[in-house]
Amino acid sequence: MSRKRRTSPPDYDSPWKEAIGAYFEPFMRLFFPSVHDIIDWNRPRELLDAELQKITGDSTLGRRYADRLAKVFTLEGRELWLLVHVEVQGKADEVFNFRMFVYYYRIRDRFKDVEIVSLAVVTDEPDVSGLGAYEEGRDGYGLRFTFRVCDLRQWRDREGELKVLAAENPFAVVALAQLAAHRGSAAPERKARKREIVWLLYEYRYSRDDALELLRFIDWMIRLPRRLDEELRRELIAYEEEMKMPYVTSFERMAREEGERIGEKRGEKRGEKRGEKRGEKRGEIKGRVQTLLKLFLIKFGPPEPEVEKKILAATPEQLDLWVERILAADRPEDLFA
Repeated sequence: MSRKRRTSPPDYDSPWKEAIGAYFEPFMRLFFPSVHDIIDWNRPRELLDAELQKITGDSTLGRRYADRLAKVFTLEGRELWLLVHVEVQGKADEVFNFRMFVYYYRIRDRFKDVEIVSLAVVTDEPDVSGLGAYEEGRDGYGLRFTFRVCDLRQWRDREGELKVLAAENPFAVVALAQLAAHRGSAAPERKARKREIVWLLYEYRYSRDDALELLRFIDWMIRLPRRLDEELRRELIAYEEEMKMPYVTSFERMAREEGERIGEKRGEKRGEKRGEKRGEKRGEIKGRVQTLLKLFLIKFGPPEPEVEKKILAATPEQLDLWVERILAADRPEDLFA
């Protein structure tokens, strides 16, 4: 009996979480300018994802991949905690407002003296009129909790403005990639949009490091069939040779050095796998371990000593499985189930 292969939905949460970590100030400047303007960006900031995972790390609140908790300082010198939640997978569910309230009161209960600002981004919500407030009570008495909500869809008719902003704000590139990913257009149109977004990196002369980082996010969000992807890369390589800006070639080399990570080994023949088990280089195994530890850190915060020990002692087959499984895992324990 043939069994249909189940395909998982695109994982947009992980690139958002990583992009917010890499470009936090541009993220705030683009989506929450009024909050951005009260922060002293000359002072160091700290991501507190490990604390957030301890506070919200249970299965009752659903997906929380793109959540981030950052400690910053205001221009007056006061410590301020920013709780950022991004709702990427389709519509915000019916408990969205309640979930934001739970995040807030759990942080407030554990860290009583800090000022907390709650922020949410929804990327594909047709109607945001019901978002931004949680209320409970009777006869006008009870509780009302409010938080800021940014609707990415508001930029759909202002993509030209985003392209202009991308000259100085790298998070505008991330926003353009997410808008393109949500359009659900045919593959040739996706390829054209992807090329147009990547072209901005050349046009605005992004530094090599920023270009490679943003190329990774774009690649992660806008998936193309292999044929079109290879076709686009050839076009970009020809263009970058003309511009003398080797972004794509460097990006491809980095991908090879990382082992072209998630899932490439699945297509190998079993006999080849058996023959390679003993002769596999230590460096390749180390690369897989580092990849898995990095993904774990991005998603769940620093691993506990027992978890790190388990990953370090894993076989190549286990590492391959766990790297694939972590994309859909809601909790650290789901990884090893």
